[in-house]
Amino acid sequence: MKKIVNPCLCEVYGAAPARAFAKIEYDGKRLSICGVVGPMSNGNCKGSAGQCVDSFREGRPIEDWTPDMLKKFCDIWERWHMNDMRAACEHQRELRWAEQATEEITLYHYSLTREASAAKKAAENAAIEALRNGKPFTPTEEQTFFASLPYGLDIYETPPEKLAPHYVPKKPLYTGDRGFEEKKTRGWVRFDESEKGILCKPCPVCGYKYGTSWLTEEVPQEVIDWLFALPVTKVRPAWV
Repeated sequence: MKKIVNPCLCEVYGAAPARAFAKIEYDGKRLSICGVVGPMSNGNCKGSAGQCVDSFREGRPIEDWTPDMLKKFCDIWERWHMNDMRAACEHQRELRWAEQATEEITLYHYSLTREASAAKKAAENAAIEALRNGKPFTPTEEQTFFASLPYGLDIYETPPEKLAPHYVPKKPLYTGDRGFEEKKTRGWVRFDESEKGILCKPCPVCGYKYGTSWLTEEVPQEVIDWLFALPVTKVRPAWV
């Protein structure tokens, strides 16, 4: 099943509003919707293309379309496009893990202080020197502590109280270096890396680990019926 719709006109930079077209495809399992604003015969377009639902939302309904129809179409587009590529199982979806997966959290990057780095190096050199001289080496508690410190610390919270005095926020070393703070979405952070992470987190009902497979969520029949009852475009697009 396939159809082309022309629900609205969209504003485009430096030109008159352009017609926006969307292609709806359904093979009995997968629902796919893609759009284009102002398609041109040379293969270009006046506006955005692909998953440009935001452009459609801001558009002006035309012909047989109403604002409510346009809004519902965009809602369905966002909710059901590529329904066979879900990262969450049905139970995780009910628990709204998919929505939580898009929430941002911050990964903090710390570097060892100059003093702590020197103490770490001194402890390591002491052990090496004893080895070279064929002498036994029993490190002090302090040497063991500093030798075990990593040069860099990447965590989703402030350092533990015992470590905090020995670390400082990392400074960018080159253009493009993330420096101290890095934003990540919860769905891309493993649950064993942070309590806020969701990736690979087991479902409390069936045990499926979030994000480890592409699962299918069946599109309700009333959604399919509504989409394919929409008015077909009266204008033939150059492409969509």
